[in-house]
Amino acid sequence: MSDNDYVVVHSSAATNSTVGSQVHVDLNVTPICPNMTNTQFAAIVKRERDAGVELIKDRIAEVARWDANEQLRAKTYFGRADEEIRSTLAAGLPRLLTAMQELVPEKIVRWDNALNRNLTCAIVPDNGNNRAGVCKPDSQKRIIAIYSKFCSDSNGELFHAAKVKILIHECTHYIDTFNSEDIIYGDTEIGMKIFALQNPDCAIRNADSITGYIATFDKVVIK
Repeated sequence: MSDNDYVVVHSSAATNSTVGSQVHVDLNVTPICPNMTNTQFAAIVKRERDAGVELIKDRIAEVARWDANEQLRAKTYFGRADEEIRSTLAAGLPRLLTAMQELVPEKIVRWDNALNRNLTCAIVPDNGNNRAGVCKPDSQKRIIAIYSKFCSDSNGELFHAAKVKILIHECTHYIDTFNSEDIIYGDTEIGMKIFALQNPDCAIRNADSITGYIATFDKVVIK
């Protein structure tokens, strides 16, 4: 562990002569991502979370206006822009904003068997292609398990896979936000548009469709 990646396990120091009063602490010092220290990881997560918060705020404002451009964006990702779509977004986006604001780096953890034992449902193991997962029954805990692929994704390149989009995606799964499902995956606008046109009844429940609507643009929000 590097000098700038220490973990505080006790806030004070004192001489203790009481027999048998020692506290034994087991620390897993394996980095969450192999390409950075945990301190660096925490800093990046905070930046991604804050960028995601701003993206959600933008959409909340645009849903309130619901002008022609916003309706076109809704049709792109959901296949329609009717009152059901607008009301679903108007209700879900503020809840999603709260969930994103509640994210802290300590709750974004590397998947392992110990984590699975502490959740009420099993999160699938790392297969090299998946990026993150949540346990819906534990929605209020705001725990996101990440996999190795997450670590190598861009931080905020919104035109393809990016860590900020992954955090938004996982937060849409929470029962108290959109309670979304992984019906189909897609990182680009064209893929989600085709899915939406063919599935206008269920696109509003698809996590990547909601994520795309919020956060797929031809820009970079953080590097």
